[in-house]
Amino acid sequence: MGGGKKGKPKLAKELAPIKEKEKKKEEKKETKVYTGLLVDQKTLEDIKKDIMKMKFITPYQLHSKYNIKYSVAKDIIEMFESQKLLKAIKTGRRLGIYVPAS
Repeated sequence: MGGGKKGKPKLAKELAPIKEKEKKKEEKKETKVYTGLLVDQKTLEDIKKDIMKMKFITPYQLHSKYNIKYSVAKDIIEMFESQKLLKAIKTGRRLGIYVPAS
C-alpha cells in the first residue's frame, strides 16, 4: 500500500559527488602551464660571471642578490653543476654549498 519512493540507488547517490570532483580535477590539469626557469638570458649571464668570482655559492646568495625565487636559484645552481661550472662541496636535503669548478 504505501509504496516507497523510487529514486536513485544509494550507491549512485554517493558516487555522484565523487564523479563531479574528478571532472573538476581533470579540467584543472589541462590548464597547467610549465613556466621554466623564469629568468632571462641576461640575468643568467650575470649570474655566471659573478659565480666565477665567488669563493662559495649557496642558493640563498643567488636568491637575495638577484631577487629570484629560492627554488629557481637551486635550479640555476643545478644547471651550472651539470655544465661543470660548479662543483659541490657539501650537499644535503636543505642546503648545498658549491665552489667554482675552475
